[in-house]
Amino acid sequence: MSVKAQELGWEVSDIVNRLPGRRPGAASIYRLEQGVGIRITNARRVFNVVNAALNNTLDPSKELKVK
Repeated sequence: MSVKAQELGWEVSDIVNRLPGRRPGAASIYRLEQGVGIRITNARRVFNVVNAALNNTLDPSKELKVK
Protein backbone atom coordinates (compact mmCIF):
# COMPACT_ATOMS: atom_id res chain seq x y z
CA MET A 1 0.00 0.00 0.00
CA SER A 2 1.06 3.54 -0.50
CA VAL A 3 2.68 5.68 2.16
CA LYS A 4 -0.56 7.65 2.40
CA ALA A 5 -2.48 4.47 3.23
CA GLN A 6 0.02 3.63 5.94
CA GLU A 7 -0.72 7.01 7.54
CA LEU A 8 -4.16 5.69 8.50
CA GLY A 9 -2.50 3.40 11.04
CA TRP A 10 -5.01 0.64 10.35
CA GLU A 11 -4.40 -2.99 11.14
CA VAL A 12 -5.62 -5.71 8.80
CA SER A 13 -8.60 -6.30 11.09
CA ASP A 14 -9.58 -2.62 10.71
CA ILE A 15 -9.67 -3.00 6.94
CA VAL A 16 -11.66 -6.25 7.11
CA ASN A 17 -14.23 -4.57 9.39
CA ARG A 18 -14.73 -1.80 6.83
CA LEU A 19 -15.12 -4.08 3.81
CA PRO A 20 -18.64 -4.69 2.53
CA GLY A 21 -19.48 -8.30 3.36
CA ARG A 22 -16.06 -8.59 5.00
CA ARG A 23 -14.60 -9.91 1.76
CA PRO A 24 -11.75 -10.50 1.13
CA GLY A 25 -10.71 -12.05 4.40
CA ALA A 26 -7.75 -11.17 6.57
CA ALA A 27 -5.54 -13.87 5.02
CA SER A 28 -5.91 -12.29 1.56
CA ILE A 29 -5.08 -8.86 2.92
CA TYR A 30 -1.96 -10.20 4.63
CA ARG A 31 -0.92 -11.75 1.30
CA LEU A 32 -1.56 -8.43 -0.45
CA GLU A 33 0.53 -6.64 2.17
CA GLN A 34 3.40 -9.06 1.45
CA GLY A 35 3.19 -8.32 -2.27
CA VAL A 36 1.54 -11.61 -3.19
CA GLY A 37 -1.16 -11.35 -5.82
CA ILE A 38 -4.82 -11.75 -4.94
CA ARG A 39 -7.95 -11.57 -7.07
CA ILE A 40 -8.28 -8.18 -8.70
CA THR A 41 -11.83 -7.76 -7.42
CA ASN A 42 -10.61 -8.27 -3.86
CA ALA A 43 -7.66 -5.93 -4.35
CA ARG A 44 -10.05 -3.30 -5.70
CA ARG A 45 -12.35 -3.67 -2.68
CA VAL A 46 -9.43 -3.07 -0.33
CA PHE A 47 -8.27 -0.13 -2.45
CA ASN A 48 -11.74 1.44 -2.41
CA VAL A 49 -11.97 1.25 1.39
CA VAL A 50 -8.54 2.79 1.90
CA ASN A 51 -9.06 5.41 -0.80
CA ALA A 52 -12.41 6.48 0.70
CA ALA A 53 -10.72 6.97 4.08
CA LEU A 54 -8.14 9.16 2.33
CA ASN A 55 -10.84 11.27 0.66
CA ASN A 56 -10.24 9.65 -2.74
CA THR A 57 -6.72 11.05 -3.08
CA LEU A 58 -5.22 7.85 -4.53
CA ASP A 59 -5.11 7.16 -8.27
CA PRO A 60 -6.04 3.53 -9.05
CA SER A 61 -4.02 3.60 -12.27
CA LYS A 62 -0.90 4.23 -10.19
CA GLU A 63 -1.73 2.17 -7.10
CA LEU A 64 -3.18 -1.01 -8.64
CA LYS A 65 -0.92 -3.14 -10.82
CA VAL A 66 -2.23 -6.13 -12.72
CA LYS A 67 0.20 -8.75 -14.02
